[in-house]
Amino acid sequence: MLTITRDKAELGSAPFITFTVYRTHKDTMTVCGYHQFDHQVSEKEVMFRQTPFGIPVAQAFEETRRYAESKGISAIWIDDPNRLFELEQAR
Repeated sequence: MLTITRDKAELGSAPFITFTVYRTHKDTMTVCGYHQFDHQVSEKEVMFRQTPFGIPVAQAFEETRRYAESKGISAIWIDDPNRLFELEQAR
């Protein structure tokens, strides 16, 4: 089961993907998103992935969800302090 939350504290120490939501600088009406994942697997291995900028938020979130499921990552933290992304879209 995939946990999707705005409250980072709910995730504890479990690995999670950060999904960041933002308005573009060129067009302040357009909302985009990207995700980052970094996790230290062992002392010698760190996993890192970031998607490109400028992807519409719904498409970016769907890519984030698919990536999480494909890698067995059980949580997504939505970093969206301006509440630009409706959490209901994510469920």
